[in-house]
Amino acid sequence: MFSKILVALDGSEISRLAFTRAMEFAKEDSAELHAVVVVNTPHLWKDESPANQTKSESDAKTLLDEIEVLAKEADLKFIPHLVSGHPGDRIVTIADEIESDLIVIGSLGKSHLDRLLLGSVSSYVTQYSKRNIIVIRN
Repeated sequence: MFSKILVALDGSEISRLAFTRAMEFAKEDSAELHAVVVVNTPHLWKDESPANQTKSESDAKTLLDEIEVLAKEADLKFIPHLVSGHPGDRIVTIADEIESDLIVIGSLGKSHLDRLLLGSVSSYVTQYSKRNIIVIRN
């Protein structure tokens, strides 16, 4: 059914659960498992120092290394993607670039007010992607 699955990760428990589900789907269909970690581009209200950006990239690489071990233990073809920018936009773009059949993403289940004020990566992806999407909720 699926040949390329993209899972979005940020290190949270819900994204790790999304990764577990994505591995299950990939194993069922012998699909390639792609994982994307997006280093969020700093905004005006955040720390834009190079040290902060490097730490974020370092954390992202560590996360990808950890999940690569799990994917290889499950005997899956694993392709990591480390990118920077707006998380929702980058997830949609990567999914299109690799022509994924499925995006798996976690959602913390923010309230409507939180989504309105802060936005939601999963909401963005479901609104702008034309790919099949499974949202894992906590």
